[in-house]
Amino acid sequence: MKIIPMSWGTNRLTIEDLNEEEIQTVQKLYEQGDYINKWDGRNLDKEYVYRCFTVGDLPPNGTKEQFKIQVIRMKASRLIVGILTTYHGYPKPETFYINYLYIDKEYHKQGLGQEVIHDLLRILKEKHYTEVRANVAIKNWPALRFWTKLGLNSINGIYGDKEHSMNAYAEIELIMEL
Repeated sequence: MKIIPMSWGTNRLTIEDLNEEEIQTVQKLYEQGDYINKWDGRNLDKEYVYRCFTVGDLPPNGTKEQFKIQVIRMKASRLIVGILTTYHGYPKPETFYINYLYIDKEYHKQGLGQEVIHDLLRILKEKHYTEVRANVAIKNWPALRFWTKLGLNSINGIYGDKEHSMNAYAEIELIMEL
């Protein structure tokens, strides 16, 4: 199985598997991004990080061994500034799925998310993945701009409500061939 490293880094960041003692801290960071729920129609998951740590955020027939939740830290201070959850091998063995990426709002617009993804893409190529996917709420314009700018600009599908309305939601699955 081709799994990304437990610990890896960029120029300014260290990305490491979540430790149990960090669950509450990382859950607070996750909850900071609850504004996304107005775009995707979901409710805030008060157990998201714990669930990811214990059983994973899995696709149909997925296994915990192929899932990762990692924290993103500033190298200099070791301060946790982000979360990355991923799945290795869905829907095909050579596909890498980015479930969730969030950077602390205090660190937005500093290029940290781009830095993480640029290095992650390098690792995925070394591991011989052939594509990377991310699912984004259609109303989440900042995320759509972010992912398409990084090269995830092919649309695999649109899922969700069929009719547009203020209370309708849909997601778009973006793909990048590696």
